[in-house]
Amino acid sequence: MLQIPDYPQFIALDFEHKAFFDQAFKKYPPQISEFTFTNLFSWREAYNYKVSIMDGLFILRLGVGDPACFLQPIGAADPTETMGRILEDTKGVFMRISENVTGFFEKNSRFKVEEDRDNCDYLYLTSDLVNLPGRKYDGKRNQIKKFKSGYDYVYVDVNVADTALILGFEETWCNLKDCDHVEGLNNERQVIHQIMEHFSDFDLMAGAIKVNGKIRAMAIAEALNADTLVMHILKADPAMAGLYQVMLNDFLRVQAKAFKYVNLEQDLGIAGLRASKQSYQPISFIKKYTISLKN
Repeated sequence: MLQIPDYPQFIALDFEHKAFFDQAFKKYPPQISEFTFTNLFSWREAYNYKVSIMDGLFILRLGVGDPACFLQPIGAADPTETMGRILEDTKGVFMRISENVTGFFEKNSRFKVEEDRDNCDYLYLTSDLVNLPGRKYDGKRNQIKKFKSGYDYVYVDVNVADTALILGFEETWCNLKDCDHVEGLNNERQVIHQIMEHFSDFDLMAGAIKVNGKIRAMAIAEALNADTLVMHILKADPAMAGLYQVMLNDFLRVQAKAFKYVNLEQDLGIAGLRASKQSYQPISFIKKYTISLKN
């Protein structure tokens, strides 16, 4: 197993580190969407993740250069002392920090704490997204009804044998969205390739919708903690009105029976994505913060 060096030395995040992170997440169940090994590993190249150990905690650094940027240390309920020492050492920044960690820093005049609205996760009741109850979901039910009346479709579970079909749909989707010229979408394309390459190594749930025998939508998710399913990927052919809503609804109806909550991750400050996630009526946000030294 590839060993992780002690801080301040770092090594690139590697698949061989999976056992370390899985054990830490099992002992200290996360709330924020970033904290599954699937997510960290699949985005490792886009964010240039490097890992170190300090005080028995996994320290994840993003990118290179100044200021040094870190995620919340992984492996303890209260990482504040370690975070404070790293901030003093590097004059860097901790990003996407969960709300339960911020109290110490808010009370200490040396630190600046800022809410990161663009990266707050959207949390929903699974039963709401499956049953779409009441008038507030009239629009969603109408979109689903319209799609089902216009298309003969089938929902299918996805497994490792379907890798080529999923990647083929992703390329079709990317051609429509011009992923080659949109950095975020191109990064996501590489992430999906990583997920499918290691599909059998991760504890994932995946589904797709076929219309006329071809995949036109897909969803990939996994358990974030005992109560919450986190949705990593949700895509649909944009030319088929209502397909996105059907994909999400069918997937959760089949796959999310064991989970009270669904985390649909952040909106990244993208107006259309924010409107879409808000239209599903979240019950709360998993807030995240940026922490740095003042001055």
